[in-house]
Amino acid sequence: MGINTKKCSIAAAIAFAISGNAWADASSKNETIEKIQVTGSKIKRTDLEGVAPLSVIDAAEIEANGFSSIADVLESSLANTGASFNGDEASGYTTGASSVNLRGMGANRTLVLINGRRQAAFPTAAGGADNFVDVSDIPTSAVERVEILTGGASAIYGSDAIGGVVNVILKDNYEGSKVSLKYENPTNGGRDVAKFSYTQGFETDKSNTVVIFEYQQGEELLTSQRKDYFAKGLDRIYNTEGYIPNDAWLDDDGNLLPWAQQWDWGGAAPSTWGVYIRDYDEVFGDKYPVTQEQCNNVLGDLAVWYEESSYTCRYDKYPGRGLESAYDRANLIINSEYELNNDWSLYGMINASYKDSDKYKDKKGNTSYFYLDNTTGDYSYDKPTSGDYHRFQLRRRYDELFDLPHSRIYTSTNEKYSFVFGANGTIGDYDLDVSWSTGFNRYNRDSQSQLSRDGLLSIITFDPNDADSSKWYPAERMTDAQAAAAYGVSTKRSTSRIHQLTSTLSGDLFELPSGGVAFAASAEWARESYNDILDETTQSGGFLGMGGTGGQGERDRYAGALEILAPIASDMPGIYNLELSVAGRYDYYNDDTDVGGAFSPQVGVMYHPVEDVLVRASWGKSFRAPDMHRVYAGTTIGFGTTEYLLPDGTLQEDSYRSISSGSLTLEEEKGEYSSIGLVANLTDELDFTLDWWSIEMTGGVRTIATDDIYNGPTDFSPAYNYTGQYNECTALPGPGFILGVDDEGFENLDCMKKAPYNAAFEKSEGVDASISYRLDADELGSFRFKFGASYLRSKKVQDKPELEVEDYVDIYYYPTWKSNSSITWSKDEFSTTIAYYYTGTSTGLDTFYEAVDGEMEKVSEQQMDKLSPYARLNWSASYRFDWDGKVKVGVKNLTDEMPPYYSVFNGDFDSHPFHRTSRGYSTIGRTVYIGYDQSF
Repeated sequence: MGINTKKCSIAAAIAFAISGNAWADASSKNETIEKIQVTGSKIKRTDLEGVAPLSVIDAAEIEANGFSSIADVLESSLANTGASFNGDEASGYTTGASSVNLRGMGANRTLVLINGRRQAAFPTAAGGADNFVDVSDIPTSAVERVEILTGGASAIYGSDAIGGVVNVILKDNYEGSKVSLKYENPTNGGRDVAKFSYTQGFETDKSNTVVIFEYQQGEELLTSQRKDYFAKGLDRIYNTEGYIPNDAWLDDDGNLLPWAQQWDWGGAAPSTWGVYIRDYDEVFGDKYPVTQEQCNNVLGDLAVWYEESSYTCRYDKYPGRGLESAYDRANLIINSEYELNNDWSLYGMINASYKDSDKYKDKKGNTSYFYLDNTTGDYSYDKPTSGDYHRFQLRRRYDELFDLPHSRIYTSTNEKYSFVFGANGTIGDYDLDVSWSTGFNRYNRDSQSQLSRDGLLSIITFDPNDADSSKWYPAERMTDAQAAAAYGVSTKRSTSRIHQLTSTLSGDLFELPSGGVAFAASAEWARESYNDILDETTQSGGFLGMGGTGGQGERDRYAGALEILAPIASDMPGIYNLELSVAGRYDYYNDDTDVGGAFSPQVGVMYHPVEDVLVRASWGKSFRAPDMHRVYAGTTIGFGTTEYLLPDGTLQEDSYRSISSGSLTLEEEKGEYSSIGLVANLTDELDFTLDWWSIEMTGGVRTIATDDIYNGPTDFSPAYNYTGQYNECTALPGPGFILGVDDEGFENLDCMKKAPYNAAFEKSEGVDASISYRLDADELGSFRFKFGASYLRSKKVQDKPELEVEDYVDIYYYPTWKSNSSITWSKDEFSTTIAYYYTGTSTGLDTFYEAVDGEMEKVSEQQMDKLSPYARLNWSASYRFDWDGKVKVGVKNLTDEMPPYYSVFNGDFDSHPFHRTSRGYSTIGRTVYIGYDQSF
């Protein structure tokens, strides 16, 4: 059958290329090798190596290392050095979604492709700002390989490829059927994962179809299930001379309180959001009226009583916090190809996924101020204009709003549907591929147990003797009716779409003495849109302590690209082969921004001094159109705080209403990259690569900071001051603020409006190296050794032009070293692999507390902290039976390595989760798994 010839030969060519013998073997046997297309070029070649570094992780490696998801695969990549996030972790705006961040340039600046095609962005922006492609909805059972191109590639792919490209290649050819089962069980408890997959191949004389279904279920992991890890932090307090714990641990003489000596959560104190009432004017009695009995009645076994502080009733907030979300996920992929004739084939793919997640959070807590109008007897959040009022502060955990004993849950569902239809064939001497693809994502989130501003106001009273049964005194538990009045659910309903029409014409233009000049010319049209909708209550600030960002927009993109690969010289003294690669692409954006068109050039040289040695160099420019949510985000109302010094030297904390929105005046981010590398097949069994790379970006989009707009009444920017011109910040034409007067008569912030702008500069630079060795030991079996390392030399960042350039490697905990290595031994039907994943030390600049002065106050200063290395050892083994069954067992994180702690002197040491997040660290710990495959 003709339709699979190219794709079968692609797989064979990849195997040859990895072994380093493809060209030599073919030459010696006078065989024709089918050209392949790999990520980073649309010109088909005879091997994987191109002008830029490319790493490949195939299905066998994914299985041997026990990866549960593509997010795990990408997290292990040496190039994934920045702050990415795993959506199964219980944090962030985007529950259930995961990202990849190549070269630390940002998850939104890493282009993610499936079979070379763009995907619809996740409907909700990460952090309420950055758009990205979710990689958690790609089933591992459907993946043939993952190709990771490090470095800019806008000349080939257009926007988003500043940091690099991830191209996930799905299986499109399978004979027979296979059922797979896998179960994972962490030895420390929690986070069990079960997976089932079914693969079926169908063949006729003219067609080939692969159907893959995968279902996966993961349990939640709570902080309470890793108590031993967090409690170990406490041991270091008593073993470190000179450490001064959190103030909440100390009595008036600076000694540890009795309860603090039994505390379970490292250096973290219980939350002051327990039950706290402050009656400033003592109008109803004591200034701090809450008793220990009331504290225990409201908070139960999570109550912590601390007599020596005004915040006497505190709350143990950690047991109910989630470290990993619970989820159920189902995926369906159908890949099919039909041969029309010897020259043309039709192909299509359907990809559908559904995932629901439960994100566990501790109970709702909030600090609010209330004013009692003595004229009307009404309570409000704002000072009455009459001036005759009393003021109250309430700090409270709202235990009454929850169904579970120690948690509240944010529930979410992620749906993805994509469809591809295309045709490929030959026209004369050229190959033509034309395809249409469309994608749709839906994300729904319900954030349970929110606190309604209006509902709370309707029931609250600070008079413990109020006879109205509908009124609630905060030192007592709410009745069911009162809880119902205060209860709310914040909802988000988001969708995103992408439609693309792509055509690529490729082949040889003409012959030079050294060979044919190859080209690939492509044209594209795409339309992207999103609709991110918050409920009106959340968007208007109607829930206490709950914000969010909604928005909607659409953009069209038109693009044309040309890539040429020309052999300059060959078979000459000192030159086995010399090739020049030139590419250029023009993208035009039809939207409401100032981007317009952007041209991206690329130049590369590949020089073989001898047959088995390649010296390569590349340079190019890249760009990124602004995140659609940065452009089209709607107006969102939240609440913020800032600090500034008063004229008398007093540090003033200022609370204000925060208004944010998108900006239509944004321009594209501009990048430039370069690399120089060496690839050597030292022997038939030994391969080596070494690459230096540099990526630079200017005009990075940032949201203007509070202190850039306003830094106190004596230091604000007049250009942003709209006091007296507008009554409400939502009406401001751009970033700015409006001043008011606080209770003490000081001029302060009433509200502020923020917006994104092009300001930042970033530059990452480093070196990558890899070694691969294969040994056939005859009767002892075969061995394969792999080692890869990446050194991040610098990560320079300038958030805005007037600031100094900072090296984030020194101050923001970017690990300088990251390495992966593995040894695989195979004999007959048995195979076993040991893999080692290493993240090196990292340093950061933080506030350290080292001493106390005569009044028992902490003395603090900025110092460097160093996080210890984080290393994990994985082991796996498999055995294939003669009835086409295969059993797999393994242990991930064999030594039960947990994330490194901050220094006990570091101010972040007592902040949950007590370690640096978003750097590939995981608190799951050692995990044992077993699996079975049965082929038919």
